[in-house]
Amino acid sequence: MGLGLGREWLRDSFFPFFLFAFCVPLGTMAVSITFPLRLLVCQLVEWISGNVLQIDIVREGTALMDSAHRYQYDVAPACSGIRSLFATLLVAIIYALLSFRTGWKRGVLIASAVPLAVFGNVVRMLTIVVAAEFGGQEAGAYVHEGGPFGIISLLPYAAAFGAF
Repeated sequence: MGLGLGREWLRDSFFPFFLFAFCVPLGTMAVSITFPLRLLVCQLVEWISGNVLQIDIVREGTALMDSAHRYQYDVAPACSGIRSLFATLLVAIIYALLSFRTGWKRGVLIASAVPLAVFGNVVRMLTIVVAAEFGGQEAGAYVHEGGPFGIISLLPYAAAFGAF
């Protein structure tokens, strides 16, 4: 395209065309990303639940349950945080390139997208565990499905975008 329309047009259109990379489905390549994310989120939820909230949680791989087995949740690949990671990364890239001129500021903002996406997913999983602790499996499932008006489904994004 740059050969046909010129170098300036190529430079000006690079960023919008770069964003199309986020439209490509990962398919089975996502397993190398989702499994470590699932384990990390489960480990963090287990640690925060046990050490901060004093909720007795048992973790077996990517499954979280209480010690009495009143509730159990498995963090599935779709719930690993890959969607919130890609959305947060996309917004961070757009915001960084439109708002900052220096490369280091852009880099810091783009790099912060990964821990912010993980943080948002941990907050979501913690709300599910806390709801299940107080209301049983049904309450946790209600929160997992989004809660009232689907608001809880937005927690991973709210946590990340609030930090921007």
